[in-house]
Amino acid sequence: MSHGHYGFPVIWPSNWQALTPAQKGTWTRRFIRRAHRARTRAIGRVLLGWTSYLRRRQNRRDLATLSAMDDLMLRDIGVSRCEIRGAIQSGSDLKPTRSSPFELTHCKER
Repeated sequence: MSHGHYGFPVIWPSNWQALTPAQKGTWTRRFIRRAHRARTRAIGRVLLGWTSYLRRRQNRRDLATLSAMDDLMLRDIGVSRCEIRGAIQSGSDLKPTRSSPFELTHCKER
């Protein structure tokens, strides 16, 4: 028996005909399990991609909303204009402290 891609054994039609019914049932179950695993991985990749897309879309929406605010409104929520992108990327609640991870060192407004 030869091995194909990814180290899985390959059954050629001539080999299949020589198998007993019990062996055919075993191989059929293996093929079905392998197909289910491949389908599960594919669905997982699609869901991860979709989640990533939705997160990027929400971040862009939040960036547009906060960028449209004037400086007084931003000051009311405790964020300067140069901290908007970092606050959105960090996923914080927009209440920065001096040691906040999204506080930028080049921001001169504070």
